[in-house]
Amino acid sequence: MDIISLQTTDSLVVQSESGMQIVAARRIDAEKLASELKLAALIDIDPRTGAVAATIRAGLLQPPPAELQLELTHPAFAARDQLLPLYRAQPDANGNLVWSGHFVDLPETGRWYLTLKSNDDWRLSSEWRGQPQILLRSAAADNDAGR
Repeated sequence: MDIISLQTTDSLVVQSESGMQIVAARRIDAEKLASELKLAALIDIDPRTGAVAATIRAGLLQPPPAELQLELTHPAFAARDQLLPLYRAQPDANGNLVWSGHFVDLPETGRWYLTLKSNDDWRLSSEWRGQPQILLRSAAADNDAGR
């Protein structure tokens, strides 16, 4: 066991020049804004091609950003983490906002954390286990669904 601990890094800790407290505060603020906006996003991942689309209901983001980031984080190995830029695409048939991108290397199946964010403004997160479609919801949206 000692050999393993010497050969791997502690990838569960986010390193930042501004410190862990500032990083945590930014994440909390971004999650709070997503809750206030009652954001939810449907993420579609094509396992054959690696194509990704993120759809957000029209009217929730004003103005809608030109780019979002899809962050895929492995719970134990930071070397497997990926940050995928998603760019504004044509709205869907219902007028909902769509961003699209493409994985160069589609992650292997298993447990991952999936986060959709607009820089440090807002963020939606969930656990992902390789399914081709996942709904990311804010805490406020989850609370409204339970009523």
